[in-house]
Amino acid sequence: MKKLNIFLLGLVIVVTACEDPIDVELAEAPPQLVVDAWLNNMTDQDQIIILSRSQNYLQNTFTERVSNAVVELTNISQGKTYAFTEEESGSYHYQDVANPIGAVGDTFTLSIKVESDEYTSTTVMNRVPPIDSIRQEYRENELFGDDGYYCELMSRDFIGLGDTYWIKTWKNDQYLNRPAEINIAYDAGFDGGSMVDGFIFITPIREAINPLTDDLLFEPWEVQDTIYVEVHSMSIPTFNYMETLRDQLINSLNGIFAEPLYNTVGNIEHVNGDDEVLGAFNVAAVSSVQHIIVE
Repeated sequence: MKKLNIFLLGLVIVVTACEDPIDVELAEAPPQLVVDAWLNNMTDQDQIIILSRSQNYLQNTFTERVSNAVVELTNISQGKTYAFTEEESGSYHYQDVANPIGAVGDTFTLSIKVESDEYTSTTVMNRVPPIDSIRQEYRENELFGDDGYYCELMSRDFIGLGDTYWIKTWKNDQYLNRPAEINIAYDAGFDGGSMVDGFIFITPIREAINPLTDDLLFEPWEVQDTIYVEVHSMSIPTFNYMETLRDQLINSLNGIFAEPLYNTVGNIEHVNGDDEVLGAFNVAAVSSVQHIIVE
């Protein structure tokens, strides 16, 4: 009995100790410029570049926006320069949205001036494959998911290694933006090592247009739901950025095997300094398709 009492006392101590809060002291880090410059050749939506500053991990406030910057985009291939005007704090817009900023194959340079600091980046608008269709299928007795309608994106990667894409999905005009719903492809597969070139996107990619439940399982569509999908071309540096960013965002799902978080550095250079710049610059060609779920 004495041994049992000692064991129970020890168990209480352990459980109580597990409830004690742990204060983590993180080193203060200087704010870094964050550039959100994802542009495309579409003429029915604003072209926007957002500038902000990073903040410390435990700081529970909105990030600081960067105002009064000079932001210009130059289409080197066509010899045209577009000024982006600040409309809201830190939000810079291209005004002439009816005219596309370029075509597939054009080379672009982004120039940003913030007080005495200058930043730049160069990219190419890469090709994007047409979308053949969205295929719907009613499935029963799914191993991971409920009975219902599920969709697949039918699109074929171009022949030739090195095409990268960001596949974005909307359900009834609601963008599917959970970290686990970031759907990117290298050629027709997950990465350059898969060597899946010139094929229809592999099954996990073409089925990743289905929304996810809170348990990260595919959620079936309802009759009359609208699914809208865009495929955006990316440069390889921005693909690498998005791949790292996605892995960082879903890192917590790895439990005790989660890796330490770190800032995701993009493809933007500090011209007259050596500060790392966060965020990325990409100019995409876009293909799109819309489908309504029917019985």
